[in-house]
Amino acid sequence: MQRSEYTDDDLIEVPQVPAILKDEEGKESPDGLLPRSALAEDLTVVIPDWSASFEDPIPFIVIISWVAQGGPFTEVYREPFDDPGEKTLVVPRDKLNFDHGTYSLSYRVSYGGNLLDSEIKRVTVDRSPPNDNQEPDPLILLDVAGDITDDYLSQHGEVRFQVPFYVDARGKDRAIYYWTGDPDPPDSEIEIAEQEFSQEDIDQKRLIITMTEADIRDSGPGQRFIYYRLRDWSGNRGPRSTLLPAFVNLNPAPGKLKPPKVPLSVRGFIDREHAREGAVNQRAVTVEIDEYENPDPSDKVLIDWNGHALTPLDVDPGKFPQVAIVPWMTLTADGLGPLNVRVSYRIQRGGTPTLPSADTRVMVNLTIAGQDHANAPALLNSTLAKVEVYGARSRQLNKLLTIDFGEPAEAHLRLYDAPLLGEKLFLYWGAISTPIAEYEVQAGDVAGKPLIFIVPWEAIEQDKVNPSLPTWYTTSNGVNLQQADATPVDIAIIVIENLPEPTFPHANKDGVLHCCSKPRLWEGVFVHISGNAAFDEDDIVELSWQGCSGLNGTDPIDGTDETFKTTLTAEQAREGFDVHVSDYERLIAPMVNNGSALCSYHLKKANGGIGSSKPEFVIINRTWPSGGVCSPDNDLCEV
Repeated sequence: MQRSEYTDDDLIEVPQVPAILKDEEGKESPDGLLPRSALAEDLTVVIPDWSASFEDPIPFIVIISWVAQGGPFTEVYREPFDDPGEKTLVVPRDKLNFDHGTYSLSYRVSYGGNLLDSEIKRVTVDRSPPNDNQEPDPLILLDVAGDITDDYLSQHGEVRFQVPFYVDARGKDRAIYYWTGDPDPPDSEIEIAEQEFSQEDIDQKRLIITMTEADIRDSGPGQRFIYYRLRDWSGNRGPRSTLLPAFVNLNPAPGKLKPPKVPLSVRGFIDREHAREGAVNQRAVTVEIDEYENPDPSDKVLIDWNGHALTPLDVDPGKFPQVAIVPWMTLTADGLGPLNVRVSYRIQRGGTPTLPSADTRVMVNLTIAGQDHANAPALLNSTLAKVEVYGARSRQLNKLLTIDFGEPAEAHLRLYDAPLLGEKLFLYWGAISTPIAEYEVQAGDVAGKPLIFIVPWEAIEQDKVNPSLPTWYTTSNGVNLQQADATPVDIAIIVIENLPEPTFPHANKDGVLHCCSKPRLWEGVFVHISGNAAFDEDDIVELSWQGCSGLNGTDPIDGTDETFKTTLTAEQAREGFDVHVSDYERLIAPMVNNGSALCSYHLKKANGGIGSSKPEFVIINRTWPSGGVCSPDNDLCEV
C-alpha cells in the first residue's frame, strides 16, 4: 500500500447539504439556511469525490462533524466505504443539535492511518419567527382616503397596503394576508394571498401587499377586515397581526373627487406673505377644486380646512376649478403654527355628502417676531416701536446736519414684546433696498430693551439732503416679517463740492519740483490754496499731503502723509494762502526718482458747512540725469 499524497494541511472539498434553501436562480442561501421542514428529518450530506493513491483496496471511513460555529471538529457520525468517490451519508436526526444557531459542518476521510480534512460548510438553523414572534402592527391603507369605493376600484384595479417595518426583517420574508368580514376570525381562516419581500423592499422599508379589485368585489360590500402573518424563508410563521378595518362601498358615488389643490408660492408653504398676496396674486389663501365626474348645479362643495368648515361653495359646472378663499380667522383657528394642515372636501348633493376626497397636506407657519396686531396679516404693524435717529455730532432727534458729515448716525428703538433667541431686526434707510444694519436677539433679551443701530456713513451719503427720508425696520423669525412704521428723518448735510485744487507755485511748467527748484526741496515745498468766495474768516482748511512713488499721485509711500490745518483770517479767505511742507526727511526725501506728492484740502466752515477740493499732484525728482541724488549735502545747482 502507498500512503496518500495528501498531508494534514490539505483540505478537501466542502460537503454539500441538499436541504439548504436555494433562490429562484438555484443559488444556495449564503448562510446555509435550512428550511424548518428539514429540522424534523435526518440530514443528508453529500461527500464529493476525492483523490487517493493506493494499490490495494482498503476501507475508507468518512467521519461527519457537526458543531456550533467556531467549535473544534466533533464527530457525530461515521460510515466506512470500500472505495473512494462521491458518497451520500444520511446523518440520523438524533445525532444532530438543531437548536437555533449557526453550525459548522465538515468531514474527515480516514484510510490506512491517513486523514483528509474538508473545508467547513456553514449551516444555519433558524427557529425564530419574524418580529421576535410578536403580534405585528396593523396594515397601513395606502392611497385611499376613507372607504374603498366602486370608483376607486374601477380607476385603480387594486388597493395597496403597507406592512409596518418590523424587527429583523430580511429578504424573502413573506406576508400571508387575509380578507374577512369577521371581526374575530378563526385560525382556520383561509388566506387571500401572500407577498414575498425582496432585499430591496427591506432596504427601502417599503413592504407592500395588494388586494385585487376582483377579490374585493367578490367579497361584497360592507365592513371588512384585513390582517396578515409574517413567515420567513425558513418557514417560521408568527402570530396574526392586529386587524385593520376597511369599509367597502360599491355604490357609484357622485364624481371622482381629486384631492383639493392649495396653490403655493415658490416658498412651498403658507406664510403671512402668502396670506396677504396669495400664491400668484390671488390676494388670499385659496383652495381649488378640480372637475369631478358628473357635476350638477345643485352641488355644494364642503371644504374642510384642518377640521374647520369653510363657507359652502356653490358649484358652477362650467367654471372649474371652483375656487374658495380661506379667511385669516380660519388660517389662525389652530394657532399660528407651524402646522401641517389637512385639506379635503366632499360634494353634497341632496341630503348626504359624498365621502371625503383624499387629503392635501399643506405646511402653514404664521408665527412672527414681536407682538401681533389687529390688521394681520398686513406687513405694517403700528404697535412696533418707531426708530429714533440721532446725528453723531448734532444729536438732534431725527435730524442730520452738516456737522454730522462723514460720521455714522445712531438709530434707537426699544425691543418688541416676547423676543426669542435668534430672531432678527433689519434696519432700512431711504431708497436702499437692502438692510443697512441688523440685530440678532440674544439670550436674556427682554421686551423694551434699548437697541442702537449704527447707520453707516456710506448709507447716509447716498442722500445727504432730504427733508423726510424714511427709515424703518423689520422683524424676522426666519419665516415671517413685520414692519414698523417709518420715521421721517430731516437730512441737511450741505457739502461744497469740487473746490479748486491746490497749486504748487515753485514747480516748473511741467509741474516738476527738481534738484534746482527754488526754494530747494530740502527747504520745503509750498502748496498754495487760492482765495474763494466759499471761504470766510474763522473757517478751517485742512490740507492733506501724501507722498507717492508714482509720477501722478499713485503708489502711496507709507509714513509720508500729513495734514496741515489753517484757521483762516479774512485776508486769507479772500486772497488765498500758502502751506509750507517743511519736514523734508519724512515728507519729501522719500520721493527720489520721479515720485510725486498728492494734495487736496477739506473745508470746515465756522457755521457748520463743509467742502472738499479736487486733488492735484506735483512731480518730485531728486535724481540727476547722471544717476546721482541731490540732497542738502549734494547741491550741484548754480546759486
